[in-house]
Amino acid sequence: MQNATAFRLSNSNKADTMNTNYGMEIVRATEIAALTAARIQGLGNPDEILNSTRAAITKTLNRLPIKGFMKNDRFVKRKETLQLPKFIGQEGPHMDVMAIALEAHHAAADGRNNSTSFAVIANEGTIQSVPNLNMYKLVVGPEVGNVIDINEPLTINIKRVARVLKKYTENVTVCILNQARHQRLIREVQSCGARIKLIEEGEISGCLAAITGEKADLYVGYGYAPEGVMVASAISCLGGYFQGKIYYENDRDRDEAAEHGITDFNKIFKVEDLIHTREVAFAATGITDGEFLEGVRFTSNGAITHSFVARGETRTYRKLETRHFFDRKPVF
Repeated sequence: MQNATAFRLSNSNKADTMNTNYGMEIVRATEIAALTAARIQGLGNPDEILNSTRAAITKTLNRLPIKGFMKNDRFVKRKETLQLPKFIGQEGPHMDVMAIALEAHHAAADGRNNSTSFAVIANEGTIQSVPNLNMYKLVVGPEVGNVIDINEPLTINIKRVARVLKKYTENVTVCILNQARHQRLIREVQSCGARIKLIEEGEISGCLAAITGEKADLYVGYGYAPEGVMVASAISCLGGYFQGKIYYENDRDRDEAAEHGITDFNKIFKVEDLIHTREVAFAATGITDGEFLEGVRFTSNGAITHSFVARGETRTYRKLETRHFFDRKPVF
């Protein structure tokens, strides 16, 4: 079953390498990753489920007729984690690829909510390379727009969001990860009377909930810079507004950022700073039920997955419910 809503934008002046609907190609990879993770969810081994999922998404992405350059792996150089290849695909157009095979792998290992598989593809050189450093993020949907300012107090931003949405401040919902590092932010939200939606894991899903406006009006919090790039790719396809600021604790952090071409250490990153094109495709598949997507459901002879595919150039998106029949062609 497919429900599609299309929005038209002006055509890009760039080459037509994205005329292929790569979103429908990469969603196969997120589906296989989700099915792989779902088979072993709740068994309590976060490294096993993460590595299995990364192997699955790599195998599927390698079938693409592209020469892909893997960007912004959150677990690069992590010894206990299976490393993603630097290059992906079977040769063809040069493309940037980014994959978060399993967001919230601890949640998936415990059988908790908000674990999801994500992938994005764009023309070569258009996905910004970022370091694995902390990034503070503010995210809102297209109805709110660019009224937020990451340098202003959170209470000011909440009131601006309320004004644009024509809501009372008390009716604005702020999504935040339930982490110790966010206690100050939580107190700020409480001080102005806005509603709080705490999630245990799944930063990208929380951001998507704010972008769509279905379960939150604003996302705020500290996470990692690669997740910020993934969120920016979603906004490139759906609309919305993002601001992020990387935090540097020492000269080693600044040297790492410089290796990625980042030399302005006070820079406020916006969508266009992280995704340098409208020709981008984004895909996601739920593993466990979350803020944005439902999780995998196994049936007697297969499984049902829920996915989301979006294309930036046309602002087209699809919500997919896919039925997999293992007795016809086993997935694993």
